[in-house]
Amino acid sequence: MTFTFTVTAADWWRIAPLVVLVGMALIVMLVDAVLPHEGERTKHSGPQNYTILPILAFVGVVGAIGTTIGLLLGGDQREAFNGMVGSDQGTQLAYLIILSAAGLGILLSPPYLKRLQLVHQGEYYTLMLLAAVGMMLLAASTSLLTVFLGIEMLSLALYILSSFIERRRASLESGMKYFLLSSFASAFLLYGLALTYGATNSTRFQDIAFFAAHLPGAANGTAQAPILLIVALGLLTVGFAFKVSAIPFQAWTPDVYQGAPAPVTAFMSVGTKAAAMIAFGRLFGLVLLPFHDTWAPVIWAIAILTMVGGNIMAVVQTNAKRLLAYSSIAHAGYMLIGIVVGGTLGMSALLFYLACYTFLNLGAFGAISVLEGLDNAGSSANDLRGLWHRRPVVAGLLAFFLLALAGFPPMAGFAGKYYIFYAALAGGHPELLIIGVLASVLGMYYYLRVIATMFMEQTEEEKEALTLGTVPASPKVSESRRPARTSGAARSTTATLSRGGAAVAVKPETRTAVVNSPLPAEAEEQDPARSLNWFAWTALVIATIGTLAVGTVLPFWLVQLAQQAAPMMLK
Repeated sequence: MTFTFTVTAADWWRIAPLVVLVGMALIVMLVDAVLPHEGERTKHSGPQNYTILPILAFVGVVGAIGTTIGLLLGGDQREAFNGMVGSDQGTQLAYLIILSAAGLGILLSPPYLKRLQLVHQGEYYTLMLLAAVGMMLLAASTSLLTVFLGIEMLSLALYILSSFIERRRASLESGMKYFLLSSFASAFLLYGLALTYGATNSTRFQDIAFFAAHLPGAANGTAQAPILLIVALGLLTVGFAFKVSAIPFQAWTPDVYQGAPAPVTAFMSVGTKAAAMIAFGRLFGLVLLPFHDTWAPVIWAIAILTMVGGNIMAVVQTNAKRLLAYSSIAHAGYMLIGIVVGGTLGMSALLFYLACYTFLNLGAFGAISVLEGLDNAGSSANDLRGLWHRRPVVAGLLAFFLLALAGFPPMAGFAGKYYIFYAALAGGHPELLIIGVLASVLGMYYYLRVIATMFMEQTEEEKEALTLGTVPASPKVSESRRPARTSGAARSTTATLSRGGAAVAVKPETRTAVVNSPLPAEAEEQDPARSLNWFAWTALVIATIGTLAVGTVLPFWLVQLAQQAAPMMLK
């Protein structure tokens, strides 16, 4: 048997967004090599790197978005490279979701890298771009070969990015955990892909769908799968469930999300989930839809476990990054509803939910990245307590995104949940609708608890200030520096403090005016990254606008686009 294949210019145009990102990744590395450096050239980056490199990387993302829009409006919607990469509207919508996550992740990075004094920035932004390429390749895959290639490409980049803070043990640990568990899951996925090829004699999705469509019972989803394919479906389910952080394969997610740099966590929490969910949905919800009765009960059970379990485990978390990690697990359960429903309805609901999820989840992690320090502080309950008094804008934005994740209108979270639950009802799964709504109500509790911590609770230092009638010198004071409590009798008359070696008496009548004065934001004023904070604020503003726009102005247009795109994902 002979095989002849010639690459044409049309093939390269159909994957133009990936080409743009790869080209810009090479340019970033070259520019990093010629920029002035401080100290040893191989270790320390100069000040220009904190602005020039992220701008170049972001320009690459914007260029890829531009080419994606060009494909969406004027592309031929045909597969590229002998049916291995899709160029349909669903693929291009996935590109826009992943590129939005990459762009916002890049904008969040410069002040974070400067604040933590992280070097090797050329490698950092190159890995971000290449991880986005892997995600886009996975989402565009129309062959078993490119599915595995995309997963490995994005995973290799994220292993390094997760452990990028070499001075933080939790970051190194997260990278190692992600590497070990992801490699284990990739083995399951690879065996599943191999057995699928053995059962269907093809790696192309179209050929596999043709094989399935010509079996008895294929029209109503009751086709009997061969034993080899049943085993393959089980292995594929394990591999994809790990990548989308579905229970019981979610153990890596909280540790990796907590230890990795916050901008990386923001990027991977959206990009990886979007790419894996779309590949999962394309393969199961469209290609293998004739075997729906075979695989749907397993995905149905995983979806319920993920929705309920993710929300229950989030309730007991005291760290905001771990809480958001379990929140993302719960949201993965909502997305799995679209795969259980399958077909055009299920895939359109999945695509729309991912479009909604992108901005609100990135915004929440972006607000955390503004607070995070080298020692991984800034996201615990103690760090967030009374945040409204120290950094009101950050607290307000974080509260806004948490309410959006909870599903309050008019933010995007409400629109996404509404359509995914509608798909469950219309697709004949009212039990998923009921369980999803109840799980969402449970999720509101821990989101509102974090908001209450920021706005309604006081730090220990503020409580001491109320007791002693003064304001602490810093928003954070160690236990050894806290002033000793005075007796109730002494507090009723005067509070004696030591200031510069002299005893100073604070009169009770002046106490209220002093306590009500705003706390000094010394940490923000001494932030070495203050000149770069406009990057992060730009990302947060874009996320805010996106969360509101997708929830109010764009949902009907996006739903219509998703409904048009879903059936084209198998052409």
